[in-house]
Amino acid sequence: MITRRLFVTTAAILALSVSVGAQSDWRSFFSFKKNTDKTELTELTWDDLIPDDFVQPENPFISMTQEEIDKLMDGSDESEAEIARLQAEFNYAPVVEELDGKRVKIPAYITPLEFDGQTEMSEFLLVPYIGACMHTPPPPANQVVHAESPKAVKNPGMYEAIWAVGTIHAETVQTNLAETGYRLEVEEVMPYEKN
Repeated sequence: MITRRLFVTTAAILALSVSVGAQSDWRSFFSFKKNTDKTELTELTWDDLIPDDFVQPENPFISMTQEEIDKLMDGSDESEAEIARLQAEFNYAPVVEELDGKRVKIPAYITPLEFDGQTEMSEFLLVPYIGACMHTPPPPANQVVHAESPKAVKNPGMYEAIWAVGTIHAETVQTNLAETGYRLEVEEVMPYEKN
């Protein structure tokens, strides 16, 4: 008799909890559903990495006369300081701070940081065009992204565009190839396909 009462009481409590749970959010406490809801993914273009109000200054060396260039290249301390000032002004590349911490997807080309024939890597640069940082001077820092992946990524080759997905940070990273204005915590790298 006691066993029957215990069974009926347990069944009644269970039925009541299911009934109440259906009307409230209590069941979510017991839910073991895997959280697949990731933060919103923002698709970027390379122009999105440049502040809207920024205008890249003209290369000061283009408008100089040969006489001015010769004077600038005379090797004096003053000329070296002026060259450094002009180069810093031309290389200034501000970033978009509002992107910091966002989950993004960006089309890019991969530039390995080591040129040793590696087929897989966990640290590399993302650049907007083929061969950037290898055969030409690097793009401005706000057009280079330092990428780090927790697992090795297959090197698709310099001529293959990819999509990189991950969390971006407005953070300067100095590498042996270029200074970058951004760092990406890579979640996934996949072949590029137009949407």
